[in-house]
Amino acid sequence: MKIIAAFEKTKEISYTSHLDVQRTLQRAFRRANLPLAFSKGFNPHPKLSFATALATGYTSAGEWIEVELDKELTPEEFTERVNAALPGGMRFVSAFVAEDGFPTLSKLLVAAKYVVTLYTDAPVTTEDLRAAVDAIMQSDEVIVEKKTKSGIRPANIRPEILEAEAISASDGTAIVAVVGTLNAAGGLRAETFARALFERLSVNGRFTAHRTALCFEGSDRLPRLR
Repeated sequence: MKIIAAFEKTKEISYTSHLDVQRTLQRAFRRANLPLAFSKGFNPHPKLSFATALATGYTSAGEWIEVELDKELTPEEFTERVNAALPGGMRFVSAFVAEDGFPTLSKLLVAAKYVVTLYTDAPVTTEDLRAAVDAIMQSDEVIVEKKTKSGIRPANIRPEILEAEAISASDGTAIVAVVGTLNAAGGLRAETFARALFERLSVNGRFTAHRTALCFEGSDRLPRLR
């Protein structure tokens, strides 16, 4: 059977890498004595996979994972047992049993929602922030330096930005909600969106990103884009 579940990653462990998150979950699954299904071969490993990775430094309200089990287990028992074995900063918030033939999460993934907070070195008003966001959304191109397999290259991230809304700005803090494409081939990174905002606001600073949701298509059991 396959359990599909969502977990949160809080500020307490925001700088834990995706690989370490994988290791943490595997250790928690073993401590919870889950009936995990394993791959065959010389180096068997638990059959689990993530919808996508979360960048180091980001927090999230809902990262999705699929876990194959050798025996029946209710979603409620799965969540309770794993949460009791997890360290602080991680917690499963929902789970369900996937029917036979349920597609992999990575195939259904289409977008992600973020709240991006800028900490600026000069004052920014809410009006300034709205103007910057509007400028991005009304542009055909938003060019930023983007890390690729062949090095740092200028890239147009505008097609990756589906929605953006200025929330508030005061005391050197500016908050924006943004929805970006995300699938197996890639998608919007909150980091590049933040750089575009800094440029249009003509300020420097740092940012934090909180992924509020992953969005899928093809199943009413998973969060949808709309």
